[in-house]
Amino acid sequence: MFGVEYGRECYCGDVLSAGSVKADNQADCKFLCPGDPLTYCGAGQRLQLYALGAVPSSSTSKPSSSVVSSKSSTAVSTAKPSSSTKSSSPTSSTFTKSTSTSKSASSPSSSALPYITPPAPKQVAYTWSVGWVQTSPDGFSRPMIGINGQFPCPPIKANMGDTIKITMTNNLRNQSTAIHFHGIFQTGTAYSDGPAMVTQCPIQPGGSFVYEFKVDQPGTYWYHAHIGGQYIDGLRGPLIINDVNAPYRGIDTEYTLTLSDLYHSEAPSLINYYQSTDNANQNNGAEPVPNSGLINEAQGVTFPMVSGKKYLFRIINMGAFAPFYLQFDQHDMTVVEIDGVYTKQTTVSQLFITVAQRYSVIITAKATSTKNFAIKASMSTDMFNPTIIPATFNTEVSAYLVYNSAAALPTPLTITPVPFDDSIFTPYDQKAAFGPVTMPIQMTISFGTNQNGQFRGYLNGIDYIPQKVPTLYTAMNAPLAQVNTPSIYGANTNSYVLPLGAVVELTLQNHDSFAHPFHLHGHNFQVISRTSGGPEFPINIPAGAPMRRDVVQVMSDGSVTIRFVADNPGIALFHCHIEWHVEAGLTATFIEAPTELQAAKIYIPVSHRDVCDVQGIPRKGNAAGNSNNYLDLTGANVVADTDMWG
Repeated sequence: MFGVEYGRECYCGDVLSAGSVKADNQADCKFLCPGDPLTYCGAGQRLQLYALGAVPSSSTSKPSSSVVSSKSSTAVSTAKPSSSTKSSSPTSSTFTKSTSTSKSASSPSSSALPYITPPAPKQVAYTWSVGWVQTSPDGFSRPMIGINGQFPCPPIKANMGDTIKITMTNNLRNQSTAIHFHGIFQTGTAYSDGPAMVTQCPIQPGGSFVYEFKVDQPGTYWYHAHIGGQYIDGLRGPLIINDVNAPYRGIDTEYTLTLSDLYHSEAPSLINYYQSTDNANQNNGAEPVPNSGLINEAQGVTFPMVSGKKYLFRIINMGAFAPFYLQFDQHDMTVVEIDGVYTKQTTVSQLFITVAQRYSVIITAKATSTKNFAIKASMSTDMFNPTIIPATFNTEVSAYLVYNSAAALPTPLTITPVPFDDSIFTPYDQKAAFGPVTMPIQMTISFGTNQNGQFRGYLNGIDYIPQKVPTLYTAMNAPLAQVNTPSIYGANTNSYVLPLGAVVELTLQNHDSFAHPFHLHGHNFQVISRTSGGPEFPINIPAGAPMRRDVVQVMSDGSVTIRFVADNPGIALFHCHIEWHVEAGLTATFIEAPTELQAAKIYIPVSHRDVCDVQGIPRKGNAAGNSNNYLDLTGANVVADTDMWG
C-alpha cells in the first residue's frame, strides 16, 4: 500500500487531495523514504510519496528538526566546489520539540507533482582564502574583499540534504572576519550561524576556520560578513539550495541576479564617521549614501535568452542600505519563492526588494529573437540625506536580456514605481497562522544620541553592544539555575529568553520616520499584521495562510506583527538589515531554549575554539567574562566605542 505524508502525518493513496484519508497508524510516519536512507519521509514537512511498511522502523536515522515547508531548485553559477561523495555531516544534535498548535493545510493543488528521487546527500567542500582584490565594479577602481583572489565572491551551491563545509583562511591582514549564512536555520549547528561575538569569536588575520552544516531548506539564500560592516566592502555572495521536487517544473535555464549598492570609500572610515559626534551634530546621524548600484556586482550584465524558453531568475538584494525597484522590459515575472519559502504563483510586472530579501521568479521568453530587452534596477532614495549625496552618484543600473547578440542593446529602461504589497505572496503549503500565542513581545524602534554623543539605534531603548564572551558560549556554559536569566547575557545584548516550543508573537512599533527591513536569524516568520506605507505600499493582508519570509519591511511610523515557533535551540539575532543600523546597535537577541541547548551537549569545533584562545577571548562566563558568578555583570560592555575602527 502507498501513502502520502504531509506535515508528518500519513494519508492514504498516492496523492494528497481533499478526499485523502488520514492513515490509521501514525507510527507509519517513522518509516524511511525510498531512495534516501538518511531522512524520514516528511521531515521538514516535505510532501513525499512512500510505501507504508516498506522499510523496517528500527532504523537509527533521525529526522531533521527544522520546520521548513519551502522548496526550490538550483541556480546557474560558475563556481566549482570540490565535492566528495561521502554523506558525513557536522556534529549536531536533534532536539525534541513540543507539539505546535499551529496546523498545516493540505496542498493547494488537487494532485501532487510527480515525485523525483533526489540525489544522494554528499559533502560539498570549499576552500577559501579571504583577501583584498583591486577591482572596478562601476568603473571606479578600489579594493574589494574577494575569495581566492576573485571578486565577485563565488556562489555556494548544494542540493537538499547535502552538507556544506567551508574551510577558510583570513588573509585580509588588517581586519578580522566572520561569515553569516543568511536564511539558513543552522538547526543543531548553532555555532555556524556566523555573527562575531554572538555564535563565534572573530577570525583574526591569518586565522583559519571551518563552517560545516547540513542544508535541509531549499531555496535562494546568501552569505555575508557579519562583523564591523564588512560586507559593505564586498564579502557577500549567493547561496542556492536545489530541490528537484520544487512545486514548479519545466525550467530550461536558471540565473542568479544580485543587487547591491557600491561605495567608493571603504567601510571602516565610513563607519567611523557615521558613528561620530560630528555626524550626529552636523547631519543628524545620517547614513552614508552609496555611489552607485550593481547587478551581479557589475554594470551592463547580459543574460542570454532563447525564444520560447522558460527561465528562473533568483534575485537577491545583497546591498547594505538601499532597497531596489526591479523591472524587466516587456517581461512579466511569476513569483514562486520568497526568502526560501515557496509561494502560490503570482505574476507581477515590478518588484520592490528591500535589503536582504530574495525572490525567485519565472520569466517566459518571447516567441521571436529579433530584439533585446532592458532590465532596470533603481534604488529607493527615501532614506538618502540630500546634504551628503556624493559627487559621483547614480541610483540606477541596467542589465539586458539578449535574444540576438548581433542586434543592438536597447536604451535603458525608465522605471516608474507602482504600488507594491508583498503580502500577496502567500505560501504554497498554505500553513495556517501559528497559535495560540504563548509569548507576546513588544518592541519599539527609535534613534538618538548616547552618552558619548553618537547617533545610535534602539530597540526598547537599548542599543546592542557586543560582549566579552560570545553569547552562544554563555548559554552553553551557564549554570542551569541561571541559563534562563536574561541579564547574564548582558543588558546591551537586549536578550529575550524563549522556552522551547513557545509561539512567539512579536509586535514591532517603528517610531522612526523611515522604513526598516528587519531580519530574524534561525527562522522564517509569519507576517500577521502590518500597517500600510502610504499609497506606494498599500498593505492589505489577504485572509488565510499568512506570508512567511525572514526579512520584512516595517513601514515608517508604522508597525508589524510577526509570529514564529521557538523550535531551534541556539542564539537568534533580530535586527535591522541596513548595515549602518547594525553598526548603530539596532539589534535584539533571542536566547532560544537554552536548557535544551545545554542538554544537547553540542560539540564546538576545534577551529572555533582556537580563534578564541589565540585572541584571549574567554569561552566561558557571562557577558562580562565572569565564570564564578554569572549574576555579577561587572565589566560588561555598556557603551559603544567612540572610534570603532581605530
